[in-house]
Amino acid sequence: MRCGSTWLYQVLKCHPDVQLAECKELDFFFMRKMLRYDLRWYEEQFEPANGAEPKPLRGEISPLYARLKQWQVNRIATLLPAARIVLTLRHPIERVWSQALYEFGHRSHRDVRKVGPAEFLRQVERPRSQLSSDYYRTIKIWSNAFGRDALHVGFFDQLREDPDTYLNSVLKHIGASIPWTLPEEFRKKKVWATNSLVAHDREIPEIIRWYIADRLLEPTERLNELLEGRVSAWVEELRNIRGQTRLSWRISRELNRFLLSLPERLAYEGFHALLDVRLWLRWRQFQKLSGRPENVAKQDLQLHGSY
Repeated sequence: MRCGSTWLYQVLKCHPDVQLAECKELDFFFMRKMLRYDLRWYEEQFEPANGAEPKPLRGEISPLYARLKQWQVNRIATLLPAARIVLTLRHPIERVWSQALYEFGHRSHRDVRKVGPAEFLRQVERPRSQLSSDYYRTIKIWSNAFGRDALHVGFFDQLREDPDTYLNSVLKHIGASIPWTLPEEFRKKKVWATNSLVAHDREIPEIIRWYIADRLLEPTERLNELLEGRVSAWVEELRNIRGQTRLSWRISRELNRFLLSLPERLAYEGFHALLDVRLWLRWRQFQKLSGRPENVAKQDLQLHGSY
């Protein structure tokens, strides 16, 4: 989330080998939409329009899949064992701040200049923000299910600075023909950028920058080990920022983490515990209707997914 996925979606739709779902974020697997629709509906989202010939690669881009649990991703892997997964990472502080501005300024239609630091702190602490920010967790879960070679990890900085190289590395991973020249209209184009969605600019307050660094340093250190030093600059920066602490910031951290954010965290966990039960039962329905999901995968759903 907030890592250029809409730009990638629009670009990949131009490639002659790729058939993306008409809706950018299907958010189907182990989300509420799966309770309403079945696997046949999912497959229909990739049918070519106007009777055209099917393209060799089919997929979707749903950033929320990064939040899924291990048991859920394991079941996707039984259904789509040949899927290729694409994950783009952005500097942790940049990504969290962009998401916070998006949540307040775009989704809630608020003037972000009037949002106080305490509200931003609670936004950072929300489970959905935490799950989207823990890159190490996401990579481990998807790699465990599909195998490390099925997962391509790209970087938002490269997308901004060298979009051709970023794009062709994605195309190579999913099996599309390369080299492919990026359409000129997308070379400097920002799609769904935060500053185009939020009416006002807002610099990140020092306490928020420190709070994010404090929250995400350890996951980023684990990520750096997993990626063999590719994000060592992130680790060093987060360490430096966390070292610039103040007593008032540490007090705010404790109040926010263990008191102010607790009711919402409990509500989130309770809601998703019930939702997980419904989704598990829905998956069992899929199994009964199709024999087993593995059979469906072999017959109909050899999809290459860009998540």
